[in-house]
Amino acid sequence: MGGPLSAAESTLLPTSASTSSDIEHIRQRILAGEDPLGDRLIAMRSASDRRTIGQVFTPPSLVDEMVDWVSAQTPERVVDCGCGSGRFALTAARASRHAQVLAVDLDPASTLACRANAAVLGLHNVSVFNEDFVRLSLNSVTGRTAFIGNPPYVRHHHIPADLKTWARSTASELGWSRWSGLAGLHAIFFMAVVSKSAPGDLGCLLTSSEWLDVNYGHAMRDALLNGAGGRSVHVLRPEARAFDDAMVTASIMCFERGHNASSIRLQSARTPGDLHDIQHKGRAISRTRLEAAASWTELLTPPKRAPEGFVQLGDYVRVSRGAVTGGNSFFLLPGDLARRIGLAEYCVPAITRAREVLGANGRIDSSQVERHLLAVSHVDLDADEPLADYINGRSIEVRESYVCRSRTPWYSVPLRKPPVVATYMGRGRPAFALNPDLMPIV
Repeated sequence: MGGPLSAAESTLLPTSASTSSDIEHIRQRILAGEDPLGDRLIAMRSASDRRTIGQVFTPPSLVDEMVDWVSAQTPERVVDCGCGSGRFALTAARASRHAQVLAVDLDPASTLACRANAAVLGLHNVSVFNEDFVRLSLNSVTGRTAFIGNPPYVRHHHIPADLKTWARSTASELGWSRWSGLAGLHAIFFMAVVSKSAPGDLGCLLTSSEWLDVNYGHAMRDALLNGAGGRSVHVLRPEARAFDDAMVTASIMCFERGHNASSIRLQSARTPGDLHDIQHKGRAISRTRLEAAASWTELLTPPKRAPEGFVQLGDYVRVSRGAVTGGNSFFLLPGDLARRIGLAEYCVPAITRAREVLGANGRIDSSQVERHLLAVSHVDLDADEPLADYINGRSIEVRESYVCRSRTPWYSVPLRKPPVVATYMGRGRPAFALNPDLMPIV
């Protein structure tokens, strides 16, 4: 089902068959609208492995709302860009039986699951491609193409250099003057959708909502106002639990290539259920206000004034994020390893996990942290053989990351030791703790 298998898919095919009762049980669950193959794929991979490839499967409630928006536009073709086990592709294929549906994913285990799901459901309008969506070539069609999906969320320091080169080149071709090398993979997927689309084509993507506020998001915000044709953006508030297996922010962007975006509808949703009927939800914000705003999140709710007799926290506190190393696996060392290889004198204790703040009971204890930061700047590497061996031994691997290339010398991480640290980007309330002598690391 869905076209020939790739070589990578063929190598994953089982050499021994499951029992007929197991297969029938899985088949019945698929027919009942469940995704047992996708659930099993998530369960068999560690959280660390899934973070590396940005694999987070979308709950059915969000899939249904996004497919409803797309199918209402009657596209001739639907492209699921990063299909996983096929949740978007299969739902779209059932909602638009006349449409050609393309399911694309670089992970062969995911595309095999998508093929199996499509076969059980008898969906003959689905074609599956075990390819990199960013570099996928699409033939032209007479009608509209709709791009839908939940692009992988991978931070910029895990993105290969050749893909970053492609992104810079494509941004230049599209006229995106404010493209940043700090953009994550979800931003690159958005760019790829725009580059592959024609006037009138549609996009409905579920991504992290950080692009509404951060510097790398300037290019995405500009694109929605100029050419990409922003129609609406629906943001799930931080306290909403969009995904069962990941603590991430979420937003749905809807756009139509070439649409004159004189205004864009913005919605702030308390729960995933509030996203019902995204075709009409949201408050129209004028282009003028959108262009002037440094952050689009601030337009979702009016600013609150401090009550009489109170002061703004910002009058007394300056907030900044922790240091970005450019390669945590190189710069952060377990304490016992640093001592064993003779680098303990060059290391400082570092806060690297939210639980170190959450469990601190108001004050960080440096003896309880697990990892230490290699904190060196302009040192004579020739004078210390263990330090020189460590830095030079992996310099080719690490120094070409975007962050390291921007530092002089590349291995010098700026030291910041704020007196108070706080958790951020979590669903619950932030936790604070006094910080006597530790480095916070993003």
